[in-house]
Amino acid sequence: MDAVISFPKSGRTWLRVMLDQYGLALEWTHAGAGHGNGRPISKLDTSEARKYRRILFLHRDPRDTVVSGYYQKAFRRDGYAGTMSDFIRDPLHGIDKVLRYNDMWIALARTRPDMTVESYEALQADTEGTLARIVAFFGQPVDAERIRQIVEDSRFERMQAREREGDYARSYGKILTPSDPSQPDSFKVRKGKVGGYRDELSPEDIAYCDAAVAAFTPSR
Repeated sequence: MDAVISFPKSGRTWLRVMLDQYGLALEWTHAGAGHGNGRPISKLDTSEARKYRRILFLHRDPRDTVVSGYYQKAFRRDGYAGTMSDFIRDPLHGIDKVLRYNDMWIALARTRPDMTVESYEALQADTEGTLARIVAFFGQPVDAERIRQIVEDSRFERMQAREREGDYARSYGKILTPSDPSQPDSFKVRKGKVGGYRDELSPEDIAYCDAAVAAFTPSR
């Protein structure tokens, strides 16, 4: 079995819908990092990789990831008692955990020819080209016209409308169903904006996240 691994809210729902349309049978996992568990990073490792033949690791700017994670935890899962400011600093959910988790898996990818890494930002910047690379990595023939049609069909506004109308519920159940249709922040397809954290965080929280990213030293 081949797999896509990512920290929660790294953009995999969009990718999943597109790859499902292409007909790829994949395992989709957070490898123990789900917000419902809230496990400390010290309890996570890459041992799950042994289960899979080929792995795509998908990552996203940790600042966008942690902001989107707050809305996932607060509005779609079991709730969060603190504020956004608390969440980004929370060792069980916050930006430090995102940074360390991504680094752990990217470091593993450098040692495995059967593993590749893509970013949500690359998928946004060149959706067709990135999707074609992923399809080829998983050993499938690349049909450029089919990819073009899938990308067009999976634009953000169309996906959000389909989630609102319940079109995805038949295939994905709660994964792609708003917990409260009257609450925009409860949608799985919420914003998807690169750099959207700047619109969500206070200047102090932006400074905290920027400093965390700048101070982090990736594994060699």
